Amino acid sequence: MITIIRELVINQNIEKVWDILGPNFVNAYKWASFVNHSEGEGPRLNGAPCEERSCGISGMGRVKEKIIQYSDQKYLLSYQVLEGMPSMVKHAINSWQLFVIDDAHVKLIMKMELSVGGIMGFVMKPMMKMQLGRMATATAEDFKYYAEHGLPHNRKVKAMNRFKR
Repeated sequence: MITIIRELVINQNIEKVWDILGPNFVNAYKWASFVNHSEGEGPRLNGAPCEERSCGISGMGRVKEKIIQYSDQKYLLSYQVLEGMPSMVKHAINSWQLFVIDDAHVKLIMKMELSVGGIMGFVMKPMMKMQLGRMATATAEDFKYYAEHGLPHNRKVKAMNRFKR
């Protein structure tokens, strides 16, 4: 099992931060530097904006994700990656949860859990953990910047310019 956790404080109120994370789950392409395209699929599910999301991920291709937990009350969103991971990845879940600190500060906890299998999974596990750790850090920073400023991080702006070429 590979577990990666990122925690950070966002200087913004909970409603604005949750709006980006929860109700606008399908719009990750607007702020995440590794995501060049995202769209929702399927019906609204338990308050979530859709059942599944497809994303174009730099360096990975198309990834399909299914929401497995969604709570407006707990500011919680979890999704399982259904397609698009290397075959050595047997199971992948990403969970995001927000916690109120005060009227202008929110704590974000992002947790990625992956199980890998086979000889390639065993061999590649340390490298995957390092690469996914970097991706998790950048994604959390991208999210924080967008939530605080309403604009994408410079890393995302550079990525968007590369996608246009």
